[in-house]
Amino acid sequence: MRTVQRRFTLTGAAVALASVALLVAGCGSGPSHVGSAAIVGDTVLPLAQVQQRLDVVLKKEPEAQKLHDQRKLDQVARQLVTLGVQHELIEQAARREGVSVSEEAVTQSVEQAGGADLASQNTVYDATTFRERAKDQLLLVELARKYVDRMEVTFDYFFTKDNAEAVEKAKQVAADPAKMAGFIADAPQGTEGQALSKEGQRVRSADSPQAAQSPLFGVPAGTVVAFAPDPSSAQWIVAYVTDRKTDVRSSGESSTEQLTPQLLEQIGLRLVQTLAGDPEIQVNPRYGLWDDTAISLAPSEGELSGYQAPVRQTAP
Repeated sequence: MRTVQRRFTLTGAAVALASVALLVAGCGSGPSHVGSAAIVGDTVLPLAQVQQRLDVVLKKEPEAQKLHDQRKLDQVARQLVTLGVQHELIEQAARREGVSVSEEAVTQSVEQAGGADLASQNTVYDATTFRERAKDQLLLVELARKYVDRMEVTFDYFFTKDNAEAVEKAKQVAADPAKMAGFIADAPQGTEGQALSKEGQRVRSADSPQAAQSPLFGVPAGTVVAFAPDPSSAQWIVAYVTDRKTDVRSSGESSTEQLTPQLLEQIGLRLVQTLAGDPEIQVNPRYGLWDDTAISLAPSEGELSGYQAPVRQTAP
């Protein structure tokens, strides 16, 4: 098994695919909001354990202490909550899909990263939680391997000039999917070879594995999404996913062996919320809110990286 050897920096935006061993199962009639940093389905991420992890980071990482002195420690806390939510989604998805990784594979991954002590430096992990992080990464790779050659999405789309226009029009499509055709007709025409709008676009993950990282492959049919395909560009895409399949068989050989572990990991993360059964994710407002597009926490609604919502179904 190929292993993932990617560092997760303390403050970098790529701190994403891991576990923090912060979660405890809910009990009784349901999870309680009191004392919770986040709730994933019936599983609670306690505030006390987030604070405990913050204390560990502050003790071992000079950069975290600088953030504390600058009153920016909320960035680290948000990362910890993000990682805790992601960990529970990965665990749930792996259980539902019957996917597992051996302890030997986890040990090999940790050793290839330089060992838990070295690899956890300048991260939100310590030597103990780094092993859990490695296991989560490997599970994401295996989840991606299971589906990367089998997915196909069909969608209508158009591009917009900025995020505000994209989100507004996406909301209109969610309320009335019949508006999609009009928006496509009114969209500007692209240069030769670059379509800026289209109905019935079909993409297979086996043919375009890079595209399988996008929100288009992580939502069910009947969902409208808006996001920036290229973060460096101001253009956003609005897409209405009309069909999604996970049982398409490619006529050629499997592409998974040609894909890097990092790409498979990103694909796995894109799928994990759906594979986990789309559990409700509730976040303590002190940490922000859940961003389905980024699969992480955003500080505020104005800082969300995209929009997605089921379209309103009209009576026949």
